Amino acid sequence: MSSRFHTIEEEKQMVQEYLSGAPVHVLQDKYGYKTKKSITDKVKKYLGKEAIQIARENRKDYDIEFNKINSSFNAYFLGLMLTDGYIINENSLGIDLTDEDCIQFLSKVTGRGYKSYDDPDHNKTRHRLIFASKEVVQNLARYGVVRNKSKILGEVSLEEDEERYLPYIIRGIIDGDGCVYATSYGAPAFYICSASETFIRWIKKVLENRLYFKELSISQSEEGLWRIDTADQQNILKLLAIVYDKPYGMSRKYEFIRKTFRDYNKDNLLIEQL
Repeated sequence: MSSRFHTIEEEKQMVQEYLSGAPVHVLQDKYGYKTKKSITDKVKKYLGKEAIQIARENRKDYDIEFNKINSSFNAYFLGLMLTDGYIINENSLGIDLTDEDCIQFLSKVTGRGYKSYDDPDHNKTRHRLIFASKEVVQNLARYGVVRNKSKILGEVSLEEDEERYLPYIIRGIIDGDGCVYATSYGAPAFYICSASETFIRWIKKVLENRLYFKELSISQSEEGLWRIDTADQQNILKLLAIVYDKPYGMSRKYEFIRKTFRDYNKDNLLIEQL
């Protein structure tokens, strides 16, 4: 209930302001409404419920699109969505990470603020970005990013001109569901894991056939996770030269793999090729 009576003209003016992107709390103060629902009810009354979604799009304070993979950024973001991203419903999507530097990077580029929260089950702080866009949700489905995707991810369908961005899709995948580490003898190594065998085999094919990694093996854990793992230094060199070629996204992995490679290969000709 509003605190005062409004004429039809006032209600229509408020609806127009809502559609134009005026913040809801501002409209509540201006027109004396106590709840957001009081305002959206008026929007539905005059324009129908479809107008609510239009207004949400007008109110967006961030930029993100996936109608085409045409930049390093949306390629990297796609890799993260294939791993740590999730579809909430037909109108919204999210990404949830423990690495705040990566979330900060996404937040800075898109202009979308993120939320941090405690995860008591794992004694960690997590960071979450949420986006509201029916169009983005629909576009992501073409690449296999759908609800409950973990075990059903298949080969990622890319158009020919999108394939040039495969290195940054792989980088997003590693930053999401991969790990860079040092072996027991100090060699740099990395792995990628997935609950989907089809998806992990697609990654293997991309690394070997498009990025020219040496033959990679696939294993499956007792828990059912599929995994690609390599400590071959020629493969690590290609990872650095093609995938982790510059600071971008998750700085922790970028810095670790490059430092570990240099330390391990300091007396090796490989270091001269980097």
